[in-house]
Amino acid sequence: MKPSYSTALVVGAVSGLVLGLCLFAFITAYGGIPSLTAVVEGSDVTPTLAAAASATWVMIVLAGLVGGTVIAVATYAVARVLEPDASSAPLIIIGPLGAVIGAVIGMVVFPLGITVMGSISEGNAVIGVADLVILTAITGLVAGGAVAWLSYILARPSAPAEDTELLSV
Repeated sequence: MKPSYSTALVVGAVSGLVLGLCLFAFITAYGGIPSLTAVVEGSDVTPTLAAAASATWVMIVLAGLVGGTVIAVATYAVARVLEPDASSAPLIIIGPLGAVIGAVIGMVVFPLGITVMGSISEGNAVIGVADLVILTAITGLVAGGAVAWLSYILARPSAPAEDTELLSV
């Protein structure tokens, strides 16, 4: 069966989105509740997250490491099930590579999103909760797609097919 790298990209992006939102819910429930504040502008009340920027970046790196590893290992497992005899990179390379890529993409996309959708003032990253959910979904989508795509390429590298018609006269 021929490898489908575009399918790996789409499935990885969707699973990254879901995993990103799940990690967001876990991290918020675990320690983000004290950082919630309400911004009142006229008659509008907007819930915002005003956490220390350094703690936010550490949580993004940890979530990227965990999410990247989970997606990379799952992609490797699926590739092994689809074609067990194919030559591929070992899991000891694919797992940590997925973790690093997930953390790097998270640290590129998330601070940029906080800067665009919120603000960083007095050492705090301030962003609306709805914007934070959207930013987390976008970060998970991008990171999950990249990690799954690269992991699938390493787990099922394309091999040239034999062309018997070329040599026949």
